[in-house]
Amino acid sequence: MISRGRLKYGVGMSGGVDSSVTASLLLQNGFDVFGVTMNIHDACEYPINEAKIVCQKLGIEHFVFDAKEAFSKSVIQTFIDSYAIGLTPNPCAICNRDIKMNLLFEFIMSKGADIMATGHYANICVDDDVVFLKEAADKKKDQSYFLSLVPRKNLRNIRFPLGEIESKSETRRIAESIGLHNSKKKDSQDICFLQGKNYKEFIKNSQEFACGNIVLDETNEILGQHSGLFNYTTGQRRGLGISHNNPLYVVKLAHETNEVIVGARQRVAVNEFNALSMNWIMDAEDEFVATVKLRSICQKTKAKITKLSENLAKINLLELQTSPVTNGQICCIYDNLGRVIGAGVISY
Repeated sequence: MISRGRLKYGVGMSGGVDSSVTASLLLQNGFDVFGVTMNIHDACEYPINEAKIVCQKLGIEHFVFDAKEAFSKSVIQTFIDSYAIGLTPNPCAICNRDIKMNLLFEFIMSKGADIMATGHYANICVDDDVVFLKEAADKKKDQSYFLSLVPRKNLRNIRFPLGEIESKSETRRIAESIGLHNSKKKDSQDICFLQGKNYKEFIKNSQEFACGNIVLDETNEILGQHSGLFNYTTGQRRGLGISHNNPLYVVKLAHETNEVIVGARQRVAVNEFNALSMNWIMDAEDEFVATVKLRSICQKTKAKITKLSENLAKINLLELQTSPVTNGQICCIYDNLGRVIGAGVISY
């Protein structure tokens, strides 16, 4: 898995089984290891204590890194602001780019580490001056999509030891074999700062939002009123609070006019869009064909990618989509070996 040596690893530890096993595997392979847990919101006392228990069990030093202010500004406020203007953000991808693989990375390096490691399921391959971010062996757990906005220069000194693990059950087996108390701890499926709350309620309680019109796209007929753009998403059919002779779907959330645009199902389909704030992990031609993933849970689809600039790409989908393209989500571009070529934010 990892060559032996005396490199020093700082492991980002959440108190969960994945990061705990990551630290254990590095120790078993002869590396010097310490753990760091981020304090990013008010509910972090429990994961901090959990990580501390694991570090004591493994006999390694444990640090706490306070990133509350940066996390609130970069992740939580961006989450709220994005929904307010009709976007559907991916807070985990933003957190990985701005907090975990940036501020936490810098903190870990300041503690004398040579490499930062986390419990993500993905692979980083470094060959001389070339750095690749690649899918994990376990495709069901693969998190390369969520890591695709992390700059190439940061990836050079980051590793994901679980990337070669065949399944999550194997990770749990390793944890149990070394007596880790969290070996059967359930995976968290929620956005961490929501703490189990509905995201709409969270956003609603964060600031005031203006109501506006629900408009039929082909005729501009006003069909009703919406209660804030954040309550709607592209492709939505139910819960619109309007009546019409034909089934209607959310086609677009128009921030400029504060309107929810609705129309027939075929009007939802988007085959061409831009990817903003592009992060190129691999060198690419100005025009090429690859596969793209438009949501973390979606299947890849073939597309033609045109580089309009270093920060902007045009994406032309070459296959029929089963789920709507959503403004604000990440478009992650893969080559045929499962390596991330680059990624950007969907805009159309």
